[in-house]
Amino acid sequence: MIVSPAPPYHASTARADESVRVVMEAIDTLPIGDRLLALRSIAGLVGSRRAGTVLAARTAGMSWAEIADRLGTSRQAVWKRFGPEEVDPPSPRTYSSCASYKAVTTRPPLEIAS
Repeated sequence: MIVSPAPPYHASTARADESVRVVMEAIDTLPIGDRLLALRSIAGLVGSRRAGTVLAARTAGMSWAEIADRLGTSRQAVWKRFGPEEVDPPSPRTYSSCASYKAVTTRPPLEIAS
């Protein structure tokens, strides 16, 4: 069986790397207990920020493939997590895997600065 290699996802940028470095340095200066609390908060914020940023990217005209490339995942995975539910709405007794996306979709569209 021939296995094709993983797609070559978009490389990071210097600005993205610098942002991560600044956050990690700030966290590393905290005492271990505070570091754990900060990491808990960041984990929650990342999901919400990711959902909001995906929505902003779609509003700005980015394709699902472009978004997936930058998130380092497949277009299908991004679509399944963040795509509109009108195509396949969940049953009333189930919960979506992306409550953060639903939270940001109830807000007015974000203005994207050029």
